[in-house]
Amino acid sequence: MTTELAPQTGMTPDRIDRGLEWLKLSLPSLRGDPEAQKQAAAAVTALSEPAHPAQVMARVLALLSPYFDKDTPQAVREIEADDWAEALGVFPYWAVERACRWWKSDSNGDRRKRPLEGDVVARCKVEMQAVRAASSILDWVNRPVYAVSPEARPEISDEERQRRSAQIGEVLEGMRANLGGL
Repeated sequence: MTTELAPQTGMTPDRIDRGLEWLKLSLPSLRGDPEAQKQAAAAVTALSEPAHPAQVMARVLALLSPYFDKDTPQAVREIEADDWAEALGVFPYWAVERACRWWKSDSNGDRRKRPLEGDVVARCKVEMQAVRAASSILDWVNRPVYAVSPEARPEISDEERQRRSAQIGEVLEGMRANLGGL
């Protein structure tokens, strides 16, 4: 069963670790290095691929099995499963797996409590920090830049500038009057 649900992306745990470490180390250079930007974009894409829902549900089942209550009706379990699938469906399998392992580890003081979807989602976000940071930087670097040319700005005379300032002053006075003199 484990081999059937193994990630199909070719992303081994070692490769994921190397990719995350490279992203962390490369963050400062992403703003000025086009080659690093290309590599980071490829890494972000590979590390962000959402998991197959069956993979997520198998991992959640393994996480929750010690907490199951035998009296819970099957219909309720199915609703819970839908909630978990919706909450974790945007994350890659490696982040879900690491979050689930963290929950059960001695690093988590709440490990004896049954986790809720939000607990694991919050930890997935921690696991994805390097990917999100690189993605944000790449979005910023690749944003469209709009420059206003000096020709596009109309020349106005001093008289026109004074007239406009007076209009703004009148508007502000009217607003103050409406607000009771504030």
